[in-house]
Amino acid sequence: MTAATPEQIRQITNDVLARPEFLERQTWTELLLERIFKWTGDLAQWSARNPNLSKLLTTVLTIVLILLIAHIVYTVVREFTQLRKPGGARARQQPLRALEGVAENWSEAFRLARAQLDAGDVYRAIWITHRVLLSVLDCMGWIKFVRWKTNTDYLRECRETGAVSATLWELTAAYERVIYAHTELDRAQATQLLARVEQLAAEASQ
Repeated sequence: MTAATPEQIRQITNDVLARPEFLERQTWTELLLERIFKWTGDLAQWSARNPNLSKLLTTVLTIVLILLIAHIVYTVVREFTQLRKPGGARARQQPLRALEGVAENWSEAFRLARAQLDAGDVYRAIWITHRVLLSVLDCMGWIKFVRWKTNTDYLRECRETGAVSATLWELTAAYERVIYAHTELDRAQATQLLARVEQLAAEASQ
């Protein structure tokens, strides 16, 4: 039997290492970077072929970016300005801000929530009820409603240990179950939560 030459051994080794199972697999970050580089390269080629269109696209994107930055700055400044206002001014304004996009006042919001329950739309009813509760608690001074806060922020912020806190915890749990997890909630439970929020609103109005 003739012994294999070094060249044959090298060729056999290269053939084995060239098999798919021995090839180095790219990570998802490497694949992402590769796609980004390819996309930017294609974009550069397109820009070279269409200079006028590329200038127009750049101008439009720049305007959009400026508008987005301006909107973000305006929103942040407005929120922090509201936080710095005296408590009395905030107590009058914040409940309406918490209801923005829902109703003009609590009574109207409660009517909408009851109508949604009657129609079988527990999802919308819970969403409205939760927003009204935040408005009521803000008016009562237990929380400060700010758009960027999360439900967890409000739970931490509310220091009341009685019915107010219990209602907030239960309604928050129902809200996250229905709105985020998209699971069913008993209509009777939603009705009970709405009644408890109405009671708190009546106390806040006294």
